[in-house]
Amino acid sequence: MAFTPLSTVAQALTQLNANAQWYGSISAAQLELQAVEFLLTQRAQDLADQGSSLRRESLQQLANELRRFLGAGPARAFGRSREVFGGGCD
Repeated sequence: MAFTPLSTVAQALTQLNANAQWYGSISAAQLELQAVEFLLTQRAQDLADQGSSLRRESLQQLANELRRFLGAGPARAFGRSREVFGGGCD
């Protein structure tokens, strides 16, 4: 499910639970990451209102694991490289 501004925390929690066994499945990992990222954008109060005991730290850790599995790490993980030209002026 693609999340929109009209999506609810309850919908994200349902998707999170439905794809909890994401290991080895790219599509399940993608759905799980969508749910986690949506939940991370919500305020902690919204999660508490839904009766969830999820913490931001545990969601962030799960998001990092999912990104590593999917090969989509944070932008800062990619270093800059520069081309090295051999030789000098002869």
